Amino acid sequence: MEEILMRIRLGLTRALRDDEAGVRTEAARALERIGGVASVERLATSARSSDARDALRALYALAEIGGEGALAILREALKAPQAEVRATAVKLLAEMRDPMAKDSFVEALGDPSPDVKILLLEALGEFRDPRLCEILLQQLEQSSGPVREAAIAALGRLGDVQAVDTLLPLLADDTPAVRQLVAEVLGRLGVRAAEGQLKGINPPA
Repeated sequence: MEEILMRIRLGLTRALRDDEAGVRTEAARALERIGGVASVERLATSARSSDARDALRALYALAEIGGEGALAILREALKAPQAEVRATAVKLLAEMRDPMAKDSFVEALGDPSPDVKILLLEALGEFRDPRLCEILLQQLEQSSGPVREAAIAALGRLGDVQAVDTLLPLLADDTPAVRQLVAEVLGRLGVRAAEGQLKGINPPA
């Protein structure tokens, strides 16, 4: 395999001198992609480092490179021992809109760090997947403080009217910030229900 790779690189390097600009451009892109694979392998080791600074540098570099290999390493970082590394992995995966991250985020909801859990809930709310409603409702019922508020906000972004029965009693919550957030979320869900009524769509029971 090493010999094949060497021959490909040699051929592409020669193609950089081709008379056609399109050929030169594609050859340069191909060499960059090949180099990126090697970089991903090196960064994978750094991403697993016990030194948080090294791991964080590697995660940001992987996000720049992109591609399935980099995304897989970022998803793996959701299980890193350092909370800062896990939080960064959530942020980067959310920014990169990795469709495969949803299941990894759900699996990571047991994270012991409230800060990481809040980021996970925020990210899950952006997937607009109605199957997540039950999961977010469980998080709402099991959590308190900022984590509970993050679950409420995520339910609002998810936009599933199934959350209404759980949210309505929270309008009488002891915490003003929770009451305000619930009122905002119910407003969003109410608009959705009204639009559905106009279109003759019945929301799920």
